[in-house]
Amino acid sequence: MFSRRTVLTGMAAGLFAPYFHDVYAQSSALPARLVLVLECNGVYPRALLSTGTRAALGGRANTSDRLFWDAYKDTPLVREGDNLASAISLGPLAESAGKIDLVNRSAVLLGLSNLIAGGGHSSGTGGLSCAVNGAGATVDAVIAPRLRRGAPFDVLRLGTSSARVSIVYETCALGPRKPAGIIVNPSLAFDSTFGSLLGGSTNGRDRKMLFDFALADSRKALAEFKGNSNERLKLERYVSSLESLRTREDQLTGMADRVRPYLPVAPKDNPLLTGAGSPPDSLKWFEAQFQIATAALLGGLTNTVVLATGTSGFDVAYGPDVSDVARHNLQHGLDAGQNWEKVAEVTRRHVQLVANLARTLAATPEVGASGSMLDHTAIIFMSDNGEQHHSTSREWPKLVVGGNALGLKTDGRTVVYPKYDAPRNRQVSNLFNTLGHAFGDADFNTFGQEGSTRIAPGPLSELYG
Repeated sequence: MFSRRTVLTGMAAGLFAPYFHDVYAQSSALPARLVLVLECNGVYPRALLSTGTRAALGGRANTSDRLFWDAYKDTPLVREGDNLASAISLGPLAESAGKIDLVNRSAVLLGLSNLIAGGGHSSGTGGLSCAVNGAGATVDAVIAPRLRRGAPFDVLRLGTSSARVSIVYETCALGPRKPAGIIVNPSLAFDSTFGSLLGGSTNGRDRKMLFDFALADSRKALAEFKGNSNERLKLERYVSSLESLRTREDQLTGMADRVRPYLPVAPKDNPLLTGAGSPPDSLKWFEAQFQIATAALLGGLTNTVVLATGTSGFDVAYGPDVSDVARHNLQHGLDAGQNWEKVAEVTRRHVQLVANLARTLAATPEVGASGSMLDHTAIIFMSDNGEQHHSTSREWPKLVVGGNALGLKTDGRTVVYPKYDAPRNRQVSNLFNTLGHAFGDADFNTFGQEGSTRIAPGPLSELYG
């Protein structure tokens, strides 16, 4: 294993949080982290289906169909010791060229439904909230306070988008009608995080002075305010946000000497960004965002991360080595030529980024507990809308990596739950219940807003125990 100092060298380190969601909550007893990785606009079950599970299911699973619910059993099918890397998009989990095997530290879940989310091109916040889009907080916002443990940032939210903006608001939420921003420009993420470090002491002093001036003006306005209670509450929240920003600025300044030696080259010199093309290659930009997230986790800057590719604009472009057609047309022409293989390759490359992160965490000893950082980190790879381009939300394939020390049965198993309309089907909310239990909250049984359509509360016994 390597020290954090060794692993951090040369990696991008940074994060940006447009919103602050400080909630007083009991921290987890042991170090714990959550990383949610979303391939927006569909992850197909076929992409995560191993050859062994395909044979065990039989029926339509043995055809070329990308959806094969009719082959699912009436009770959960659990296949331990499955060769997950035999799936078309899970090859990066396999041991190769000195890279550790991640198959026996992973699990694949098929059959989980999330009908309340609505499907379509995107379910918005529904994928992470198990609620109608915009109706509730997403799981990252709910769990982050328990995991924060004094880190400067509660959640790091990064991604890519076909929208020509730098921050988008579709995938995550702090609560009903309270979207949480995701920064989709890696250069802005870098600059926003390290502005006080890159420019030296003068720039850092200027940033603090700006906060101090804004705070002084806001506090004065609050003291003299004579408006109604609702308007006063808005001003109080604004002052509180500025105070949080100022406090975090001091905290990051205190970490500067430790972080500064490991800053990578500036974004203008990063080949992932300078060579991304126009429109940018989403895979390259996403890799740059992974670099930022990886370093943030290693540096203890956050313990909760969301990485979403194609958020708030799923029609992202790829490089010529993958496809000269953007995602929307690629999906609509799925049965033409090699388009299905290209979509599966995109998923494979996203899994490769997950594997890179997992191997880095596996090579880093945990501080304050036994094992590696990966043992104390749950990485979930999923989609924001379910099982296909025009999703029905009937299935949400998942890859889970790490978290063994948290009680997750990521031991190389595939679990196939009965299909969406079967009595023993289980839902995405059950997976999020599982994470809550793994992070130390034994009462985290009812997350989600399925109401009467909730099949069963609590965690997935096939994944946790």
